[in-house]
Amino acid sequence: MNGALLAGFLVTAGILPAGDILPMPGDFRFQKIQKAAGETDWPFVAKSGMLGCAKVFGGRAVYFLPDETDMNRAFNLDVNVFAMSMVNFGMTDILAPYDNAEQLVRRIAPFVTMGQRLCDQAPGTFVSGPEL
Repeated sequence: MNGALLAGFLVTAGILPAGDILPMPGDFRFQKIQKAAGETDWPFVAKSGMLGCAKVFGGRAVYFLPDETDMNRAFNLDVNVFAMSMVNFGMTDILAPYDNAEQLVRRIAPFVTMGQRLCDQAPGTFVSGPEL
């Protein structure tokens, strides 16, 4: 069965809340992050930004929103490099240069984990420090 059709059925049947399919602005949780002094594995070009999380199609979707750009799209973070490249198609100015996929995953994995923990917070939460 088509994923979107299945999701629509689950929402209509009351099995899955609508906000878990396509999130509304109030469904996101955010945390301010920034590069620490001397940090060598910071994965982003921007020195700071916000980590965001929302439930999408029943799963946890993690995003990075850089402070130092006028970009109007959030950058999806995922340890599945192929999926991440498809979702972020055309966005080439967010990640710092890396040598290979293994290095990229090693750099972003802690942020994916932190973002997924952020999804455990109530929708609309804004975490200002390194609590997670």
